[in-house]
Amino acid sequence: MNILFINANLHGHINPTLGLVKKMTQRGNRVDYFCSEPFSEAITRMDAKWIGYSDGLDRFLKEYRPTDRHPFFMLMEYMLLYDEAVLPEILNILKKDRYDLIICDSYFGGACFIKQMTSIPVVSSHSSFAMSHTPVPPRMLVPGFHPQLDHCYEVLKRICESHQIEEPSLEQVFTSKTDLNVVYTTRSFNGDEGVGEPEYLFAGPSIDRLQESCDPDFSVIGERKMIYISLGSINTDFADFYQMCIAAFRDTDHYVFMSVGTKCDVSTFGEIPTNFHVKGFLPQLEILKRADVFITHAGFNSVSEALYFGVPMLALPQVNDQHMVAKRIVAMQLGTAESIGELSPETLRSKTEALLFDEKIKNNCIRMSREMRDSADLDRTAEALEKFADAGNGRA
Repeated sequence: MNILFINANLHGHINPTLGLVKKMTQRGNRVDYFCSEPFSEAITRMDAKWIGYSDGLDRFLKEYRPTDRHPFFMLMEYMLLYDEAVLPEILNILKKDRYDLIICDSYFGGACFIKQMTSIPVVSSHSSFAMSHTPVPPRMLVPGFHPQLDHCYEVLKRICESHQIEEPSLEQVFTSKTDLNVVYTTRSFNGDEGVGEPEYLFAGPSIDRLQESCDPDFSVIGERKMIYISLGSINTDFADFYQMCIAAFRDTDHYVFMSVGTKCDVSTFGEIPTNFHVKGFLPQLEILKRADVFITHAGFNSVSEALYFGVPMLALPQVNDQHMVAKRIVAMQLGTAESIGELSPETLRSKTEALLFDEKIKNNCIRMSREMRDSADLDRTAEALEKFADAGNGRA
């Protein structure tokens, strides 16, 4: 079976899919994966073929500027403009080769358009929450409500007229629901009562991905509690926050691993305490296996990995779905959430130490870890995808 995977240029959207890609190739399928060049090594490591962006699409990703700053409309604007740029490239790929199944990222794969443009079965891949509705009320989707919303409708109309397809609603574009959908978490953590089986496969988190070439010495930790701090790989320009973390845990009986990304120079932090290990990037999965608390930006992928290993979290959401993820962490008593701008070294330390000794939250995380591991059956997911493709191609 030949499979085309369509994705974008973000760790949080590509990393969750890698375990499934590897499983599909292990089962004898050929997988071609369309995404940006920085992920080519991760893709080929899964025995899939990487297909890169054109210069035009790369240029769009670098040059896009929102017409306004409304949180939801800005996301929709980006999704639609990305779809407008990527659809001609996908159609060109489909002309060159034959595929039995197309798997589209729910945000950056154009599933609601592609399923109208081809007879090939299409699956939506949800790297964040699968949702049955938009996070804004219907009145906010009425044309004229906001200039950025009106621009979204202009782009939507342009896409559909260009490809001569029926115009979906903005809610249909956002939810990206297809006849079969893959969600990389459990149904209980996803939480939306309108999202369920058999249309949605809850595949659990994927922890089979390329790790950073860095191997910390964990023996130095001894009997100390381990705290892991990371704000992800994109919005990491938080030098003041990292300095606050150093001040908070400098003279404590804890060991701290802190990943600061590429936008901060560690050498400007001054003397690093002996109970700290600070790098631009750290092997997150190896650290989460041992961590007692995770201070996180509440990115969906990072949170899923933490829950897989049963690690309580202090969530500090910044943008997009991170606020929804943080609310879910609190609602399920898997950790706590704070505003990064309201923290001081003292409050950061007290909030973190409270989590270190909160038995209820720890037990909830252990329970969720079991649930995540039980749901992470990639053979079951791969078999369902193969059956869906066979049925869609008249081979059932």
